Amino acid sequence: MGGMVAITMDVKLTKVTSSAMAGNSLSLQTVVGMVVVAFLWAICFPFIVVGLPDAPPILFAALRALLAGAFLIAIGMKLGRRFDCSFRRLVMLTLIGFSYTGMGLGGMFLGAGNVGPGVATVLANAQPLFAAILSIFVLKEVVTVRLYLGLFIGFVGVVVLALPDFDFGADRFVGVLYVLVGAVGTAIGNVLLKLQAGEEDVYWPMGIQLILGAAFLLVASLLAGEGFEVDWTWSFSGVVFVLAVPATALMVVLWYELLARAPLNELNPFTFLTPVFGLLIGALFFDEIFSAVEIAGIVITVLGLLVIVIVPNREKRIV
Repeated sequence: MGGMVAITMDVKLTKVTSSAMAGNSLSLQTVVGMVVVAFLWAICFPFIVVGLPDAPPILFAALRALLAGAFLIAIGMKLGRRFDCSFRRLVMLTLIGFSYTGMGLGGMFLGAGNVGPGVATVLANAQPLFAAILSIFVLKEVVTVRLYLGLFIGFVGVVVLALPDFDFGADRFVGVLYVLVGAVGTAIGNVLLKLQAGEEDVYWPMGIQLILGAAFLLVASLLAGEGFEVDWTWSFSGVVFVLAVPATALMVVLWYELLARAPLNELNPFTFLTPVFGLLIGALFFDEIFSAVEIAGIVITVLGLLVIVIVPNREKRIV
């Protein structure tokens, strides 16, 4: 079973041409890969809600990252992969672990217990906007009118999707701050991952940054005085496994491979599909019914992605 998982996760995506990297439409294989990433990210939220009653939020996030990192390192060892443990690489992975895993997962888990799903969805999906700004200065990526338009339309779709769940009555400032910090951390981590992508084998570096992120989260848990009381029921154990293996380990491997083959700003808008998949999961497994507003939000979000993926990129860069 483990061998089959390793073989599946080791499949390399076909490299896009240099012209595609310069800003042409994404390949079908890349689009499918990003849809899978968005789906794996979407299944996180319902499982986090299920697991939160059994463990403190930051410790819960640390367990998820620790198991995912150990899983990837075990695969790397099984396949006989080597890791370049230079000082520069370790520093970079430490920064990725702190931002992408520590801040990203920490903000997600803390926000899930303090903010309504509508506000959390909008703030978490502001990540591509933060990353687009960072990539201009760090990655020197081509930013066009088409990309800005697609990002704007997609984000508007996410806002419309979240409108039915907005809660304006309660004071949610702390929760909003948690989710916002998580989104900024994920954006920083994505830019750093883009700098690393394609340099070496994926399993060791991704496993190490997850474990480093778990270490940061454990320290944060101790500082917050959470304690180590975890109710290891069968339900909670299953939740941790799903969040760690498919929703984290498999997702980051696929994401890392995709970053090596296309610009970050062409890939990141696909995360707008996360709340869309969340609604679909609710309809299929929890008998939820779409409202007219939610259907409109889905249509607007998909329209924004179509602008980025399908519309030919003939205009000049604006940044």
